[in-house]
Formats: sequence, structure tokens, C-alpha cells
Amino acid sequence: MLSSRLLRGVVNPARRLYSTGVWSDFSKRPESLKLIDQQYQNDLLKGIDPEVGPASIEQEDRKLAYHSPVAIDETFAMAYELLQTESKAVYDQIAVEKDQAKIDQLSVKAEKYNPEVLFNIENFPEKIDREQPVYRKYLKELWESHDKMLTMQRLEQHHVIPDTLPTLVPVAEVKVKFPHNTASEFKSWVEPGTILPAFAVSKPPTIQIQEFERIAKDSLYSVILVNPDTPDLDTNTFKTTLQYGLCNVPLSNSDISIDTLKLLQHGDKYTFCDYEPLVPEKNAQTQRACLWVFRQEKELPVTNLNKERDSFDIRSFTEQHGLTAVGAHMWRQAFDRSVNAVREDYNLGKGRVFHRVKRNQPVIDYSGINVV
Repeated sequence: MLSSRLLRGVVNPARRLYSTGVWSDFSKRPESLKLIDQQYQNDLLKGIDPEVGPASIEQEDRKLAYHSPVAIDETFAMAYELLQTESKAVYDQIAVEKDQAKIDQLSVKAEKYNPEVLFNIENFPEKIDREQPVYRKYLKELWESHDKMLTMQRLEQHHVIPDTLPTLVPVAEVKVKFPHNTASEFKSWVEPGTILPAFAVSKPPTIQIQEFERIAKDSLYSVILVNPDTPDLDTNTFKTTLQYGLCNVPLSNSDISIDTLKLLQHGDKYTFCDYEPLVPEKNAQTQRACLWVFRQEKELPVTNLNKERDSFDIRSFTEQHGLTAVGAHMWRQAFDRSVNAVREDYNLGKGRVFHRVKRNQPVIDYSGINVV
């Protein structure tokens, strides 16, 4: 019986070595470096039972049809043992190192080729322990390979830079979603630059801020949402409106979300300007919701901060309070059928109606006027 199971690859002597060595010793290593799913871990480190098939394949017929490549177990075992030996040497260095920054660097070096770590980051990115430097390293690489470039492209394409702040060197990933929505197209993370209807942004967003370098627990952050496209009839141009203001929000490498629950518990401590969604007016241009995230040098006096929404000067505000921009996000809005209902919910009164035709005279509010 045992010999037949060996031939089928269920019990592979080459993989018995995986139960010893530094990558299987969690006495001095966090358990979060272990593969999150037990069945996946068994397949990876003990071999796939051909009578069951891989856990990573859901379709039953495909599970049983799967065959491992020839000699993959032996090749994997040799590579695993070589990399684990190299990792052990790095952990020996960590044991005598005192500097935390150096320890973080060595920790990444010791775990970056661990197949369990790689499998976790590939398949369970929302469940990983973000306190671990190796996971943050791979998250940063994923961010830099696409989302960072996309965000900066949209911020510059839509002139969020320099219309709100002059520049940005992003060091943190900023993600935004509006979980009050039920439709899948509106409840997921918002791609920067997306045009959203008023009803989809009618409640405060969940904001996720991921720092990749080690930060102190309870580091303080501010979030400012502005609309630089509010029509100003007096000057025939546009002014910036403050739509949302948060400060003194404590975050860490693993506690990265500003959500409804956190604000319900501590909203008075964090909110210096309540959320008010953009409500573009009829025939006005598309408006930009520009969300900026800042590190704080010290705790800010919530009660004394500028709470005036109208003609908000974000540049002088950030300079006055020593705020350092670490990331940003943006979405866009135009007038739609849900705007009036949102205006009513927030007691904003009736919106203005602008004329579509370009004219030589300044912009005029044509509400209630018979235009010839």
C-alpha cells in the first residue's frame, strides 16, 4: 500500500525535509510567514494527492486531470533546501544585529524567496501581515508596477497637480471606495480619474493608506478632499471648496484604513470638516474631487482648524500646519439625475443652471431667466 502511494507521489521522501529548517521553525519567526491556507500548504510542501487534485483548482474534472511536471518534486526540494540554507545564514546575522532598519533589510533578504511568502502575496494580498517587511516589499513592487504610475498619470492629466498642490512624490498607496453602494461597479476600489454619479459618492468613503517603509505605531495623518472647480461668478473663474477634512488619524503599517466604524468611534477627534459630496450644477463642467493624504509632524488642534468650505486655500493650510503630502487620489463628477436628491439630503438648496453656449460676457447664472 505504501509503495503504491509513493509511486503516485502522495508521500514523497524528498519533501520530508521541509518539516525541518528555518522556514518551518516559528519559535523566532512570526506565524504570519506561514502559508495562509492549510490545504495549499500541504500541496506545496508535501505533494499533491492525485486522487484529490490541487486545492488551487476549483473544477473537479480539472483537479483529477492535473499531473505534476516530471521531476518537479525533486527539483523543488533541491531548490528549497538551498534557499532555506541561505536564509538560515541571514537569520544568524539578524540574531546579533541591533539596528532596526538593518534588521528589516535582513528580514526581507531572509524571506524573499520563501515559497510560502510568495504564495501568500500572490493569492492572499488582503490577508497578509503588513507588519512584516517582506510583505511590504512585495506590495510596494506591485504598487510601483502599475497603480503608482496610473495615479500620477491621472493627477497630472487632470491637472490636480498643480491646480491644488504644486507637486507630489508619492510614498504611500492611497485607495478609495464607497461601501454604501450595492452595485459592483460602484462599491469596489475607485480607479483614479473615474467619473462617478452623485449617489455613488453620497456617503463618506473608506480610505486605505499603505506606507511601505516602517512607521511608528499611531503615526498621525490628515486627509483633505477639495473641489477646485466650483464656479465663482464674481470673478468669472473657479474657486476651491473644502469637501472633507480629517486630522490626527492614527495609522500604522497594518492599521491602514479610515472607515465608517473608526469614524463612528472617534469621529469628533478626527473630523474638522464633515463630509459633503460634490454636487456639480447643470451645464457646468466636470468637477474634480481631489483627495490628499498628509503625514503630520504633531497633533493638530481640531477645534481651531479652518472649517470654512468656501475659497479654501489648501496650499497655505498645509504650510501653516506642517503637513507633508505622501499620497493622493481623485475622481470626477458631472451633473446627473441623482444630484438633486443628494443636494436635498445635505440641505444644499437648489443648484444653479448655466448656459451651454459660449459667449463673450462672463459666466452668468441663468436660473429663472428667459434667455433669448
